[in-house]
Amino acid sequence: MIRRFAFFALIFASFLGAALQAQQVVVDNCPYTHHATSLSCLVPDLTKTGNSSNLSAFNTTLGEVVGQLPLAVPVSGFVLGFDKSGIPIEINQNLGSVLTERGNTVGLHKLFVGFTFQRFVFQSVDGTKLNNLPTVFQSGAIYGTSHNSLGANVNQYTVIAAFGVTSRIDVSATLPFERVSMSASHGLVSEYDQAGNPGATPTCPGTSTLSLALCPQSVAGSAKGIGDLLLNIKGTAINGERSKFAAGLEARFPTGDPYNLLGSGAYGVKPYVVFSRSSGRLTPHINVGYQWNGFSVLRINPCYFASTNACTGGSSIPTLRLPDDLEYSAGADIGIVKKLSAVADLIGERYFNAPRVIAPGPASQVHIPNLPTVLGTAQTVSVSDSNYNETNVGLGLKVNPFGRLIISANALIRLDNNGLRPARFVPLVGLSYRF
Repeated sequence: MIRRFAFFALIFASFLGAALQAQQVVVDNCPYTHHATSLSCLVPDLTKTGNSSNLSAFNTTLGEVVGQLPLAVPVSGFVLGFDKSGIPIEINQNLGSVLTERGNTVGLHKLFVGFTFQRFVFQSVDGTKLNNLPTVFQSGAIYGTSHNSLGANVNQYTVIAAFGVTSRIDVSATLPFERVSMSASHGLVSEYDQAGNPGATPTCPGTSTLSLALCPQSVAGSAKGIGDLLLNIKGTAINGERSKFAAGLEARFPTGDPYNLLGSGAYGVKPYVVFSRSSGRLTPHINVGYQWNGFSVLRINPCYFASTNACTGGSSIPTLRLPDDLEYSAGADIGIVKKLSAVADLIGERYFNAPRVIAPGPASQVHIPNLPTVLGTAQTVSVSDSNYNETNVGLGLKVNPFGRLIISANALIRLDNNGLRPARFVPLVGLSYRF
């Protein structure tokens, strides 16, 4: 048992120990003055929006997504039942779910260990392609336009451990290791004064050193390290022969570096309930939970961008809570044969009062004080807070090649374009073992 546990620990540990590799400083437009080379400064610097709220919400959205990426859950796939004489035996008509909980536990004094890998390649934010984000910005008495392109992807390696305290209560810990890669670029910047007079024509490298900050630039950066730690307790309240009802509480701790977008930067608490019913090889299940989030440096209060005297309460950057969300899912596990199961889930989230990027439109429709007339028709994205849903379908397979080892493969397929969204599907592969 110790050798098997060490094997899983060695796999996870092999991804640790790599140092941070963040961006170089380009143009100092970032509000995080003490983290100038962090990934959270890449967007404000390259898009020249560090002094406005226009694209600052991108960091909020990415931080929220990284802090709440869908994770595999500790479902062992080996369920205890009783034979005719009342002796406990394993019932293994299907191998359990991947991303959603079931009402049963891992078993008294049983240890579940899992390892998963997921890759997220983000392509759009609220339906707008990341490679098409024009902005009209304001920096003091200077106004300007820029055409921006962003890129972001996350490789996530996760270790999961769950222990059955009793036959009805599990405690578990989930610790992800993230590698976040980002890139940002802008085209030629045009600047104007309040009267609409254009600034000096920028000269790019190779001719002279005049206004190099206005020339097209592209910078990429990456960071890697541990993400936010999740601790979870779940108890089965109704433990019928077929129907099971459980309730749990999940707590998130901001152990990941938010300035490099490795974590959300906020504490979080999620109470949830689970119902599942076993019917031979088929086990349908329903999950409902509410995620409450604390204050995060990745969500800056808009008053910070309004004027130097708009915020009160000290010299530090004023922050807001990350948006709360309602999480819900419904699906089923189907035992195809004894050692092979299929999994299907509909997974949704309802975000409340969350920042959203509005598709490009005329700058005259965005509140920018004293906007020069010449920029009124220039295209720009903007930001507004609202409620929205994100919906995905998860489809997967689980196979039990020998013993209590289970290999999982899953694809998370998006059904809408709300929020920061990856490519059409997100792949997951995993290994788990119950000792």
